[in-house]
Amino acid sequence: MLTQFAVGRLEEQLDKYDEWADRFEDLPLYFMTFHGQQSIRSVIDTMQHAVYVYDVCHVVIDNLQFMMGHEQLSTDRIAAQDYIVGAFRKFATENNCHVTLVIHPRKEDDDKELQTASIFGSAKASQEADNILILQDRKLVTGPGKRYLQVSKNRFDGDVGVFPLEFNKSSLTFSIPPKSKTRLKKIKDDGGLVVKKPSSGKKGGVPQNCETCPGQDPIPLQPDTSKPTG
Repeated sequence: MLTQFAVGRLEEQLDKYDEWADRFEDLPLYFMTFHGQQSIRSVIDTMQHAVYVYDVCHVVIDNLQFMMGHEQLSTDRIAAQDYIVGAFRKFATENNCHVTLVIHPRKEDDDKELQTASIFGSAKASQEADNILILQDRKLVTGPGKRYLQVSKNRFDGDVGVFPLEFNKSSLTFSIPPKSKTRLKKIKDDGGLVVKKPSSGKKGGVPQNCETCPGQDPIPLQPDTSKPTG
């Protein structure tokens, strides 16, 4: 995490280690000291304590399948998962706290993309969620695979889409490819509408209506209709 925070290998610049370690220590970041399987009640109690004492407003649970192993409510794994998802939904609503829940998908064929229906268990997890992000990893036989983040559900305004990702080995992070790699051209269709398509032969392109700022998530932009089209 220090490598990701510093966006570089600190073992190659040890003189900067203390500086980055101090800055990392100042982050309002807390870890639950759970290792292995835990009951949902213990996790919820810890989360409520964190919200009350530290004013935590975002909790990340990684991952759902890990917690299900200790749950003794039922021998039915689907019922146990539904109970856990419902408990997190209730916690988020009552405490005004965001909860990000990591769920491993069910096994799919390598040539198929993951979908909302690929979430392990029943449909309750996808129904209760306000947003669903899917990390797609398309493996290619001829070379490195392509990874991208897919927004498959957005309860805020309904906008969905994909963001291509590139792995930066030096910083151990995924990021959107630079805009400089994108070549876009306008093509007018038969109806007179202007559509934007990335030019072929260029790798790592991003849609023109997607903009990223340092340290922020990509923000979709509306097309500029004020400019005349040629």
